[in-house]
Amino acid sequence: MRGDSGPGVPVEIHAEGSLLRLLSGTEALGEWDVATIGIQSLNKGFAVRADGEEFILRTDDDAGIAEEIGITAASPRLARSMAAAHNPSPAPDSEPEPEPPKSSVGAIVFALGGVLVLSGGFFLREDPTLSVANRTTSEGLQAGGRFWFAFVLGGLLMVGVAFVLAMGTRWARAAAVLSLIAIVVVFGFAAQSATPEADFLLAYGFIAGGIVVGLGVLFGGGLGDND
Repeated sequence: MRGDSGPGVPVEIHAEGSLLRLLSGTEALGEWDVATIGIQSLNKGFAVRADGEEFILRTDDDAGIAEEIGITAASPRLARSMAAAHNPSPAPDSEPEPEPPKSSVGAIVFALGGVLVLSGGFFLREDPTLSVANRTTSEGLQAGGRFWFAFVLGGLLMVGVAFVLAMGTRWARAAAVLSLIAIVVVFGFAAQSATPEADFLLAYGFIAGGIVVGLGVLFGGGLGDND
């Protein structure tokens, strides 16, 4: 009761529309129509005048009680609580999903193309129709040596570029394109002096296969993760 210094009485509150009911265990302490009593919000709880007496009602959910029985003259604290109940704070932003690991499949396939070109260069060098003099490194960069050493260097370059592609370096795609252009140019010069020997054609078949594989990776989206 108002003015008492005691700890008060624990009660169970039932607020249904305009009806306010207080229970203590199984005993009903009071039941009133809100329109017939005086009720005022305080900084903590409510001051209630009913049946000629006044008591202080403190609850765990002042905002919920006030809204249920239609209290409009709320204290600043209660007004803030009611506003917060209608406008709950937004849920914290969820943690960003981890970025999926970059795929190295394109780089591996590009390296396979380099191995094919490299193998073709060695097949050219071992072609029995090629003279021993033309198997030297210097001759392997010229038409007389069928550019075998140029293709070996090109294959090694493709393998090295594939490693850089797997690391995700920005300029790796440009390096891959330039290496393929260089191999295609050399292949064009070499094809002009092509002869129908089986070993010779097998070597150039490997080189052409490596070029096709490299182009397929570059223009087929296989290196999309490294853009």
